[in-house]
Amino acid sequence: MSLAMTMSCCRMKFVLNVLQGYSRNRRIKIVEKILWHPAFCGAMKLELYDYRNVLELQDEYQLTSGSLRIDCLIIKKLKDVPIDKNIAHIFRNYNIFEYKSPDDSLDIFDYRKTHIYKLFYSCQNKIHKVKDISVTIVTSQHPCKLLEYLSDWYNVTSEQKGIYVIKHEVGLTQILVSKELGKDDNIWLTYLSRKLSVARLNRIFTEATKYSKDSALDTYLDVVVGANFKTFQEVIMGKVIDQCLQELGLTDKWRTEGRIEGEARGEARGKVEGEAKMIIRILSRRFESPPMSLQNKIYSVQDIAKLDELADFALTCVSLGEFATALE
Repeated sequence: MSLAMTMSCCRMKFVLNVLQGYSRNRRIKIVEKILWHPAFCGAMKLELYDYRNVLELQDEYQLTSGSLRIDCLIIKKLKDVPIDKNIAHIFRNYNIFEYKSPDDSLDIFDYRKTHIYKLFYSCQNKIHKVKDISVTIVTSQHPCKLLEYLSDWYNVTSEQKGIYVIKHEVGLTQILVSKELGKDDNIWLTYLSRKLSVARLNRIFTEATKYSKDSALDTYLDVVVGANFKTFQEVIMGKVIDQCLQELGLTDKWRTEGRIEGEARGEARGKVEGEAKMIIRILSRRFESPPMSLQNKIYSVQDIAKLDELADFALTCVSLGEFATALE
């Protein structure tokens, strides 16, 4: 199935919202400040989706009225049901998750902090057996120094790729290095990155068709797309642009007619004029016929690359006024 067909089946509404709702200023904000933790919680829900009736997942569980909180808490509702998932082999009845964003490293102080959370949670909820609480720390970067330090004190094993289990007297802890996990087993954690390729982003959208109307998926996609917006544009604007035009009531014929009509007057000039006509038609269909002054400004642009950018922006701008401002 092509990407265009895939997105049309399941995520077309999301794509159109992104294309039409992200102004230039918002795109910049998304790239500069990524809210990774909600996406991580979404990723965990997707990773454990088959066990959604067995597990209760709580985002940012508050330990105190202040800022002390657990990134993700997973509680087994049915204690006797095994969780057959590579990242859940150490699961107990209560499972604490700490997440380090792609730009953050993991050190011994982060490790100790998670165990403070564990003790605090056990006291708060009167859990007598501390070993009934597991701890998982998820990081993108391989914590070489931390694992070396822990190996001097505890039994550290790695029986599966990207999963390091630490056994000590107060229970089990595991460190998941997301970029080392199997991409087939843990796509949602592995692809939680700002450096996705076109192929990987394409695969995320393909996998998304397996989930219907899930808020965790929407949260995950929103963050991943924001973190990889240039790649998203390459995937979507290039391969789904015709689908978007059809959603807006436009057709490929309009684009072709505009260019052919212009090319009949001269190849170089024709391409420019054809592109300008296409932009005006998109704006007319989305809003209303642009005033003649704006049309003249569009026709005055002679750089075909600039016109291509304006054509893309004509699909995403929120008003004629915003488009006119970008043209100035």
